[in-house]
Formats: sequence, structure tokens, C-alpha cells
Amino acid sequence: MNPSNRNAAEIRILSLAEGRALLALYETMIETARTHDWDRLTEIERQAADLRDTAIARPLAPVDVEDVEELSALLTRIQRLDHEIRKLVEPACEQARQQLATEVKGRTVREAYGNLDAPGG
Repeated sequence: MNPSNRNAAEIRILSLAEGRALLALYETMIETARTHDWDRLTEIERQAADLRDTAIARPLAPVDVEDVEELSALLTRIQRLDHEIRKLVEPACEQARQQLATEVKGRTVREAYGNLDAPGG
């Protein structure tokens, strides 16, 4: 069958169970992002990536027509959560970039001029 002629019921990327599991991970990720627990967020994101990778690596298979609507709703919710997570993470990433840039500048100055705070420096 020509891939361009496939309808939604003939292609599966995620099973319904995988979609539900992925949504649960994203719901945990948004709560974790709200508490600024970036290490935990990274852990959960890795779990979500592993689940996606597993689903993508598997050959395509039919999905029950009854499941298409729920899968679509799950994926829409996941996309919305992903957007919310990014809105929470981006300011923290920008702050980390600024702190890193300040540290790099400080190190460059110390390497060029020595430790100016030290006695005799």
C-alpha cells in the first residue's frame, strides 16, 4: 500500500497503553517543572524519550478505530503539556546560560590578571 494513501486507522506510532504512559510521564514532568526540580525533570524526560524511541523502533501496525480518537486526545494533551513545560524551563535555561557566561568571563579575567581578591594580587 502506498504510504500517502494510508488513513489514521492503518498507522500506529503509539499504542493506547503507550500513549497513556507517555501522558502520565508528561503530567509528572509539568509538576516537576513547576517545583524547579531540574534534575528530576531530566530523569523523567529520559524515560519519556525511551518510551517514544521504543514505539518508533517497532514496525507500524494497525490501531483499532475506536482507539484513534483517544490517541488523538492523548497526543494533543501531551503537546500542550510539552509547551507548558518549555515555558517553565526556558527562563531557567536562560538564567543558567547567563550564570555560565558570567563564570566564564570571571575565569578569563582571573587567568589574564590573576586573582585580584588575593592579598598581593
